[in-house]
Amino acid sequence: MPEPASLKKGYSEAVIKEILGPGGSSTPVLIIAGHMDDEAIGAAGMLKYLKNLSVLHITDGAARNGRAARARGYATREGYARARGAELREALSRMLCQPMDLTTLAVPDLDASYNLPAITHGVKEIIARHSPAVVITHPYEGGHPDHDSAAFAVSAACMIISKEGKTPPVIQEFTSYHGEGRKMVTSRFLHSRADEACVELSEEERVFKEEMLSCYRTQKGALKNFPIGVERFRKAPVYDFSSPPHEGRLFYQHFDWGLPGRMWPSLAVKAMRELGIGEGRTRRDFSEFSPRAVYRYMKYLRNRSAFFS
Repeated sequence: MPEPASLKKGYSEAVIKEILGPGGSSTPVLIIAGHMDDEAIGAAGMLKYLKNLSVLHITDGAARNGRAARARGYATREGYARARGAELREALSRMLCQPMDLTTLAVPDLDASYNLPAITHGVKEIIARHSPAVVITHPYEGGHPDHDSAAFAVSAACMIISKEGKTPPVIQEFTSYHGEGRKMVTSRFLHSRADEACVELSEEERVFKEEMLSCYRTQKGALKNFPIGVERFRKAPVYDFSSPPHEGRLFYQHFDWGLPGRMWPSLAVKAMRELGIGEGRTRRDFSEFSPRAVYRYMKYLRNRSAFFS
Protein backbone atom coordinates (compact mmCIF):
# COMPACT_ATOMS: atom_id res chain seq x y z
CA MET A 1 0.00 0.00 0.00
CA PRO A 2 1.50 3.39 -0.97
CA GLU A 3 2.29 5.86 1.76
CA PRO A 4 0.29 9.12 1.84
CA ALA A 5 1.98 12.28 0.65
CA SER A 6 4.05 14.20 3.19
CA LEU A 7 2.31 16.71 5.43
CA LYS A 8 1.90 20.30 4.31
CA LYS A 9 2.39 22.85 7.06
CA GLY A 10 -0.80 24.88 7.05
CA TYR A 11 -3.08 26.18 4.29
CA SER A 12 -0.99 28.48 2.16
CA GLU A 13 -2.57 29.60 -1.10
CA ALA A 14 -0.24 27.18 -2.88
CA VAL A 15 -1.59 24.27 -0.81
CA ILE A 16 -5.18 25.30 -1.49
CA LYS A 17 -4.40 25.45 -5.22
CA GLU A 18 -2.96 21.95 -5.01
CA ILE A 19 -6.30 20.72 -3.65
CA LEU A 20 -8.80 22.89 -5.54
CA GLY A 21 -6.98 23.88 -8.71
CA PRO A 22 -5.53 27.12 -10.08
CA GLY A 23 -8.33 29.28 -8.64
CA GLY A 24 -7.13 28.54 -5.14
CA SER A 25 -9.27 30.02 -2.38
CA SER A 26 -11.48 31.76 -4.98
CA THR A 27 -12.46 28.48 -6.66
CA PRO A 28 -16.25 27.89 -6.72
CA VAL A 29 -16.62 25.01 -4.24
CA LEU A 30 -19.68 23.03 -3.22
CA ILE A 31 -19.41 20.88 -0.10
CA ILE A 32 -21.93 18.05 0.02
CA ALA A 33 -22.10 16.41 3.43
CA GLY A 34 -24.34 13.92 5.17
CA HIS A 35 -24.94 15.88 8.36
CA MET A 36 -24.39 19.28 9.89
CA ASP A 37 -20.84 19.09 11.37
CA ASP A 38 -19.36 16.76 8.73
CA GLU A 39 -18.08 19.75 6.78
CA ALA A 40 -16.22 21.03 9.84
CA ILE A 41 -14.85 17.61 10.76
CA GLY A 42 -13.41 17.13 7.29
CA ALA A 43 -12.42 20.57 6.13
CA ALA A 44 -12.75 23.34 8.74
CA GLY A 45 -9.12 24.41 8.39
CA MET A 46 -9.56 25.06 4.67
CA LEU A 47 -13.05 26.51 5.09
CA LYS A 48 -11.46 29.41 6.93
CA TYR A 49 -10.06 30.71 3.64
CA LEU A 50 -12.63 29.88 0.97
CA LYS A 51 -14.24 32.86 -0.79
CA ASN A 52 -16.78 31.13 -3.06
CA LEU A 53 -18.37 28.32 -1.06
CA SER A 54 -21.82 26.75 -1.08
CA VAL A 55 -22.87 23.95 1.25
CA LEU A 56 -25.44 21.21 0.77
CA HIS A 57 -26.43 18.76 3.50
CA ILE A 58 -28.20 15.57 2.50
CA THR A 59 -30.00 15.13 5.83
CA ASP A 60 -31.38 17.44 8.48
CA GLY A 61 -29.42 15.51 11.11
CA ALA A 62 -32.43 14.15 13.01
CA ALA A 63 -33.52 10.52 12.73
CA ARG A 64 -37.16 9.47 12.47
CA ASN A 65 -36.99 7.32 15.59
CA GLY A 66 -36.32 10.39 17.75
CA ARG A 67 -33.83 8.62 20.02
CA ALA A 68 -31.02 11.12 19.50
CA ALA A 69 -33.45 14.02 19.84
CA ARG A 70 -34.81 12.79 23.16
CA ALA A 71 -31.33 12.00 24.47
CA ARG A 72 -30.41 15.64 23.91
CA GLY A 73 -33.55 17.05 25.49
CA TYR A 74 -35.68 17.71 22.41
CA ALA A 75 -39.32 16.66 22.46
CA THR A 76 -39.55 16.28 18.69
CA ARG A 77 -37.38 15.26 15.78
CA GLU A 78 -38.18 18.57 14.09
CA GLY A 79 -36.97 20.61 17.08
CA TYR A 80 -33.69 18.73 17.09
CA ALA A 81 -33.28 19.29 13.33
CA ARG A 82 -33.83 23.05 13.80
CA ALA A 83 -31.21 23.11 16.54
CA ARG A 84 -28.68 21.40 14.30
CA GLY A 85 -29.40 23.88 11.51
CA ALA A 86 -28.81 26.77 13.90
CA GLU A 87 -25.50 25.23 14.98
CA LEU A 88 -24.44 24.99 11.34
CA ARG A 89 -25.17 28.67 10.69
CA GLU A 90 -23.29 29.66 13.83
CA ALA A 91 -20.28 27.55 12.86
CA LEU A 92 -20.07 28.87 9.31
CA SER A 93 -20.49 32.45 10.50
CA ARG A 94 -16.88 32.22 11.68
CA MET A 95 -15.57 31.98 8.12
CA LEU A 96 -13.80 35.00 6.66
CA CYS A 97 -16.30 35.00 3.77
CA GLN A 98 -19.84 33.82 4.35
CA PRO A 99 -21.07 30.89 2.22
CA MET A 100 -22.95 31.82 -0.93
CA ASP A 101 -25.72 29.35 -0.11
CA LEU A 102 -26.73 26.81 2.55
CA THR A 103 -29.16 24.10 1.47
CA THR A 104 -30.45 20.89 2.98
CA LEU A 105 -32.43 18.20 1.22
CA ALA A 106 -34.05 17.65 4.64
CA VAL A 107 -33.98 13.86 4.51
CA PRO A 108 -34.13 12.46 8.06
CA ASP A 109 -30.88 11.13 9.44
CA LEU A 110 -30.43 7.43 8.53
CA ASP A 111 -32.97 7.64 5.66
CA ALA A 112 -30.64 8.65 2.85
CA SER A 113 -29.96 5.07 1.73
CA TYR A 114 -33.64 4.58 0.93
CA ASN A 115 -33.90 7.75 -1.16
CA LEU A 116 -30.85 7.57 -3.42
CA PRO A 117 -32.56 8.54 -6.72
CA ALA A 118 -34.28 11.59 -5.23
CA ILE A 119 -31.10 12.66 -3.45
CA THR A 120 -29.13 12.30 -6.68
CA HIS A 121 -31.59 14.56 -8.50
CA GLY A 122 -31.34 17.07 -5.64
CA VAL A 123 -27.55 17.07 -5.84
CA LYS A 124 -27.65 17.48 -9.63
CA GLU A 125 -30.01 20.45 -9.26
CA ILE A 126 -27.73 22.17 -6.76
CA ILE A 127 -24.69 21.57 -8.98
CA ALA A 128 -26.60 23.13 -11.90
CA ARG A 129 -27.57 26.10 -9.72
CA HIS A 130 -24.06 26.91 -8.49
CA SER A 131 -21.78 25.53 -11.24
CA PRO A 132 -18.96 24.61 -8.84
CA ALA A 133 -15.55 23.75 -10.21
CA VAL A 134 -15.02 21.36 -7.30
CA VAL A 135 -17.39 19.32 -5.15
CA ILE A 136 -16.02 18.04 -1.85
CA THR A 137 -17.84 15.12 -0.25
CA HIS A 138 -17.50 11.88 1.72
CA PRO A 139 -15.63 8.77 0.63
CA TYR A 140 -17.44 5.43 0.29
CA GLU A 141 -16.12 3.59 3.35
CA GLY A 142 -18.97 1.95 5.27
CA GLY A 143 -18.66 4.29 8.24
CA HIS A 144 -22.17 5.75 8.12
CA PRO A 145 -24.87 4.90 5.54
CA ASP A 146 -25.68 8.59 5.03
CA HIS A 147 -22.02 9.29 4.20
CA ASP A 148 -22.00 6.46 1.67
CA SER A 149 -25.24 7.81 0.24
CA ALA A 150 -23.69 11.26 -0.22
CA ALA A 151 -20.73 9.67 -2.05
CA PHE A 152 -23.16 7.78 -4.29
CA ALA A 153 -25.35 10.80 -5.03
CA VAL A 154 -22.40 13.00 -6.02
CA SER A 155 -20.91 10.29 -8.23
CA ALA A 156 -24.28 9.47 -9.83
CA ALA A 157 -25.16 13.13 -10.41
CA CYS A 158 -21.82 13.73 -12.14
CA MET A 159 -22.35 10.64 -14.30
CA ILE A 160 -25.73 11.98 -15.40
CA ILE A 161 -24.20 15.39 -16.14
CA SER A 162 -21.55 13.71 -18.30
CA LYS A 163 -24.22 11.69 -20.15
CA GLU A 164 -25.94 14.98 -20.95
CA GLY A 165 -22.78 16.16 -22.68
CA LYS A 166 -21.78 18.63 -19.98
CA THR A 167 -18.64 18.85 -17.90
CA PRO A 168 -19.15 17.79 -14.29
CA PRO A 169 -17.20 19.30 -11.41
CA VAL A 170 -14.10 17.62 -10.04
CA ILE A 171 -14.98 15.44 -7.05
CA GLN A 172 -12.65 15.76 -4.08
CA GLU A 173 -13.10 13.88 -0.81
CA PHE A 174 -12.43 14.76 2.81
CA THR A 175 -12.00 12.17 5.54
CA SER A 176 -15.02 10.98 7.52
CA TYR A 177 -14.68 7.75 9.49
CA HIS A 178 -14.68 4.03 8.96
CA GLY A 179 -14.22 0.98 11.12
CA GLU A 180 -11.56 -1.47 12.15
CA GLY A 181 -13.91 -3.89 13.88
CA ARG A 182 -15.82 -1.83 16.41
CA LYS A 183 -13.09 0.81 16.49
CA MET A 184 -13.86 4.10 14.76
CA VAL A 185 -10.98 5.26 12.57
CA THR A 186 -10.88 9.00 11.92
CA SER A 187 -8.71 11.53 10.08
CA ARG A 188 -7.50 9.08 7.44
CA PHE A 189 -8.96 7.34 4.42
CA LEU A 190 -9.80 3.65 4.37
CA HIS A 191 -7.26 3.08 1.60
CA SER A 192 -4.38 5.58 1.73
CA ARG A 193 -2.92 6.83 -1.53
CA ALA A 194 0.25 8.68 -2.44
CA ASP A 195 -1.71 11.46 -4.15
CA GLU A 196 -3.51 12.61 -1.00
CA ALA A 197 -3.09 16.21 0.12
CA CYS A 198 -2.31 16.04 3.84
CA VAL A 199 -2.35 19.34 5.71
CA GLU A 200 -1.08 19.81 9.25
CA LEU A 201 -3.11 22.71 10.63
CA SER A 202 -1.30 25.76 11.94
CA GLU A 203 -2.03 26.89 15.48
CA GLU A 204 -4.39 29.57 14.14
CA GLU A 205 -6.20 27.00 11.99
CA ARG A 206 -6.50 24.62 14.95
CA VAL A 207 -8.11 27.35 17.02
CA PHE A 208 -10.49 28.14 14.18
CA LYS A 209 -11.47 24.50 13.81
CA GLU A 210 -12.00 24.16 17.57
CA GLU A 211 -14.26 27.21 17.46
CA MET A 212 -16.30 25.78 14.60
CA LEU A 213 -16.69 22.40 16.27
CA SER A 214 -17.63 24.02 19.58
CA CYS A 215 -20.72 25.44 17.87
CA TYR A 216 -22.08 21.91 17.47
CA ARG A 217 -23.14 21.61 21.07
CA THR A 218 -25.62 18.80 20.40
CA GLN A 219 -22.74 16.72 19.00
CA LYS A 220 -20.25 17.41 21.77
CA GLY A 221 -19.92 13.76 22.78
CA ALA A 222 -19.40 12.42 19.27
CA LEU A 223 -16.93 15.13 18.27
CA LYS A 224 -14.50 14.02 20.97
CA ASN A 225 -13.60 11.16 18.62
CA PHE A 226 -12.19 13.49 15.96
CA PRO A 227 -8.68 14.95 16.32
CA ILE A 228 -8.13 18.33 14.73
CA GLY A 229 -4.46 18.31 13.80
CA VAL A 230 -4.57 17.07 10.19
CA GLU A 231 -6.95 17.31 7.24
CA ARG A 232 -6.70 15.10 4.17
CA PHE A 233 -8.14 15.45 0.69
CA ARG A 234 -7.97 13.37 -2.47
CA LYS A 235 -9.62 13.10 -5.84
CA ALA A 236 -12.51 10.63 -5.60
CA PRO A 237 -11.81 7.21 -7.10
CA VAL A 238 -14.29 5.43 -9.38
CA TYR A 239 -16.28 3.38 -6.88
CA ASP A 240 -18.07 0.11 -7.45
CA PHE A 241 -21.21 0.80 -5.45
CA SER A 242 -22.52 -2.67 -6.24
CA SER A 243 -20.07 -4.10 -3.70
CA PRO A 244 -19.39 -3.20 -0.06
CA PRO A 245 -16.47 -0.82 0.42
CA HIS A 246 -14.39 -3.44 2.21
CA GLU A 247 -14.48 -7.03 3.35
CA GLY A 248 -15.78 -7.95 6.77
CA ARG A 249 -18.22 -6.15 9.00
CA LEU A 250 -18.90 -2.49 8.18
CA PHE A 251 -18.69 0.00 11.02
CA TYR A 252 -22.37 0.93 10.96
CA GLN A 253 -23.37 -2.71 11.26
CA HIS A 254 -22.41 -2.51 14.93
CA PHE A 255 -25.29 -0.10 15.56
CA ASP A 256 -29.03 0.15 14.96
CA TRP A 257 -28.66 2.75 12.25
CA GLY A 258 -31.60 1.77 10.05
CA LEU A 259 -29.82 -0.47 7.57
CA PRO A 260 -29.85 -4.16 8.53
CA GLY A 261 -26.88 -6.17 7.33
CA ARG A 262 -24.67 -5.47 4.31
CA MET A 263 -27.61 -4.51 2.10
CA TRP A 264 -26.60 -1.00 1.04
CA PRO A 265 -25.21 -2.13 -2.37
CA SER A 266 -28.58 -3.60 -3.37
CA LEU A 267 -30.18 -0.19 -2.78
CA ALA A 268 -27.42 1.46 -4.82
CA VAL A 269 -27.91 -0.94 -7.75
CA LYS A 270 -31.66 -0.35 -7.68
CA ALA A 271 -31.05 3.41 -7.69
CA MET A 272 -28.58 3.18 -10.61
CA ARG A 273 -31.16 1.33 -12.67
CA GLU A 274 -33.80 3.91 -11.88
CA LEU A 275 -31.40 6.73 -12.75
CA GLY A 276 -30.37 5.06 -16.00
CA ILE A 277 -26.67 4.85 -15.15
CA GLY A 278 -26.22 1.16 -14.41
CA GLU A 279 -27.76 -2.23 -14.95
CA GLY A 280 -25.48 -4.35 -12.82
CA ARG A 281 -26.34 -6.65 -9.97
CA THR A 282 -24.95 -6.70 -6.47
CA ARG A 283 -21.97 -9.00 -6.27
CA ARG A 284 -22.82 -10.19 -2.79
CA ASP A 285 -25.83 -12.44 -2.38
CA PHE A 286 -27.78 -13.15 0.80
CA SER A 287 -26.09 -16.48 1.51
CA GLU A 288 -24.27 -15.16 4.55
CA PHE A 289 -27.56 -14.26 6.24
CA SER A 290 -30.10 -16.56 7.81
CA PRO A 291 -33.41 -16.95 5.92
CA ARG A 292 -35.16 -15.29 8.85
CA ALA A 293 -32.85 -12.24 8.64
CA VAL A 294 -33.45 -11.89 4.90
CA TYR A 295 -37.22 -12.20 5.35
CA ARG A 296 -37.25 -9.54 8.08
CA TYR A 297 -35.15 -7.20 5.91
CA MET A 298 -37.40 -7.59 2.87
CA LYS A 299 -40.46 -6.99 5.03
CA TYR A 300 -38.73 -3.92 6.44
CA LEU A 301 -38.18 -2.50 2.96
CA ARG A 302 -41.79 -3.18 1.86
CA ASN A 303 -43.22 -1.44 4.89
CA ARG A 304 -40.89 1.55 4.99
CA SER A 305 -42.32 4.72 3.47
CA ALA A 306 -39.71 6.73 1.64
CA PHE A 307 -39.21 10.33 2.70
CA PHE A 308 -39.66 11.50 -0.89
CA SER A 309 -42.98 10.32 -2.25
